[in-house]
This record gives sequence, C-alpha cells and structure tokens, in this order.
Amino acid sequence: MSTESTTRQAPSLVFVDTETTGLDPFMHDAWEYALIVRRDGHDTEYTFRIRPDLEHADPKALEINRFHKRTSDEDWSWDDPHAAATRIYRLLDGAVLVGSNPSFDANMTSGLLALYYENTQPWHYRTIDIATLAAGFRYGQAASGAYGGDFAFRADYPQVPFKSYELSRAVGVEPPAKEVAHTALGDAAWARDVYDAVTRVQAAALGGAA
Repeated sequence: MSTESTTRQAPSLVFVDTETTGLDPFMHDAWEYALIVRRDGHDTEYTFRIRPDLEHADPKALEINRFHKRTSDEDWSWDDPHAAATRIYRLLDGAVLVGSNPSFDANMTSGLLALYYENTQPWHYRTIDIATLAAGFRYGQAASGAYGGDFAFRADYPQVPFKSYELSRAVGVEPPAKEVAHTALGDAAWARDVYDAVTRVQAAALGGAA
C-alpha cells in the first residue's frame, strides 16, 4: 500500500502585469514583467525587465507606460532574456494568473517563453480577471438585497464593458496613483488588492479565512 498523500497541493496564485510596446502580441514586446507569487499565504514579488524591439512599437503605448522616461533612469538595468524567461517559466508553471485582463499579459508572456520553450503557456488555463470578479461580486451584493441603497438605479450596476477602475472603487480599493499606474509591479499589486477585497469579504461572511 502506498503511504504517499493523495491530497493535491493547491496551485499558487500569481498576480501578474506586463508593460508592453503595444497591444498586438505578434508585433509588440513586453518589456517589464511583474509577478507577485502567493504560496501558503505569503506573497513574494518578482520584476523582470527585457529590452524590447522598438521597430514596431506603438508611440502611444510608450507614452502611457512612460517607457523612455523610466528606462533612461540611471538605476535602470535590463535582465538577460534567457535567464528571465527561465525564472518566469518556473514561477508560472501550474499557477493561476490573476490580473486586470490577464489574458493579455499571458499572451505577451507567451511571446517571450516561445523563444526558449515548446510549452508557451505553463500556467493554469483558467485565468482570473479582477474586473469580472468585482462585477460578479457587485451583482451578488445586489441579488442579496442587503445593499439595496447601492443599487437604486440601473446605472448603479456594473455596466458592460466593465471599467476596472470603477469596479475597483466599488469594492473599496483605490486604483493606482498616476505615478504608480502602468508600472508592472504597481498594477500587479493593485490586482492583488482587488482580489483580496472580494475574496476576503466573502471568506469573512462564511467565517473562514481567504
């Protein structure tokens, strides 16, 4: 008889964000990756910086994420792409990705991993989008009837397409300040905070811990 435990270890959660040279994963590159890895209730932050190809970069994207300003800082340094990809792959292997539109970050990350790995998406296939999560939470509040004053009008309900900043505030999390927004680590931390705001309220209601 086997004495090995049959209990499956829960996958790690990874709160993720990338800063990119544009929105097309076939034309553009991610140049900053942030992963906040949660294992056994503890969060560990990782940031990777990969020098991008700017030939097809979208100028608007570089303006929004302040690429030139940030990368010209004297303290800025680029990571070795192969070493970074190896580390990212190991951190994401089997993990559940959480973010603001994490499918975008997943696609951009796949572009890097494709340079070195056959499996370009080692994470769990079902990602968690914080806007969808928060919207569902708000609809649940409305259905419960306990928050009737918050849902007096149709406009009080989440509106499609969901707006992440509005939903963030609706669950009690202030979105990143201007100087923090559109930095990979700042946005990954914001995704974590929204996730925690929703899941910990629910856990408290059930008398447990998230």
